[in-house]
Amino acid sequence: MIENPEGKPDAAEFVGAWTTIDEQGQLFDILIFPNGQAVTNWTKGKHGARGELGFWRTENNRILIFLEDGWTDSLEKTADGVLHHGYPPGSSLDKPPATTEPAKRLAQNTEDVVGVWRLNKEPDSGYQYLALQSSGRAFSSVNGGTEGTWKQKGKTVECTWPDGWIDILESTPEGFQKRSFIGSNQDPPADVSPASRLGEQPFAIEP
Repeated sequence: MIENPEGKPDAAEFVGAWTTIDEQGQLFDILIFPNGQAVTNWTKGKHGARGELGFWRTENNRILIFLEDGWTDSLEKTADGVLHHGYPPGSSLDKPPATTEPAKRLAQNTEDVVGVWRLNKEPDSGYQYLALQSSGRAFSSVNGGTEGTWKQKGKTVECTWPDGWIDILESTPEGFQKRSFIGSNQDPPADVSPASRLGEQPFAIEP
C-alpha cells in the first residue's frame, strides 16, 4: 500500500462501514474490510441484492475502491469530514468526480450487520442474497428482487417481506444462519440455511 504523508489518514481510519447517497439521493452503504476487499449494498446494478464487489487501496488522503462494474469510488478525508466520490468507467481519477456526497461512519452495532449476506444455494448452483441497508431497507434476490424492511432484535436481525415471510439472521456456535417462516409460525422454521456476509472471506470477481 502507498504510504501516506505525515498528517494524512492511514487505511485503518477507513476500515468499517460508511453510509452515503447515490446520484438519485438514495442511501446505500460501503463496507471497507481490512483484507483489501470492499462491498456495497447498492442494489440498482445488474447484480441486484448481491450489491457490488470490489477492492481498495490507499492514495494520500483517500482510499480508492475499484468496483466490478467499472466505477471507481473513493472516500476522502477533508476539513469538512469524509466525502464519497464516484468516477464512471474510463474516467480519470485526477479529474472532478461525477458525484460527491458526504459519507458518515456507521455505529458499531449497525456496522456489524449491514452489507450483503449470502444465503441458500439454488438448484442452478447460484445463491440467494440479502442486502441490508442502514436505512432499514432490505432487498432479497428471491423472485427476481424483493424489497422489505429489517430491524435488530437483541442479537438477531429480523427481515419482514410483503408476502408475509420473515427471515431471521442469528449467530450460532457454527456461524450465522438464516431461519425463514411465515407470520408468527416460527416452530419449526420452513427453511434454515447458513448465512455469511460478503467481504469477510476472500472472493473473486468475474471478468
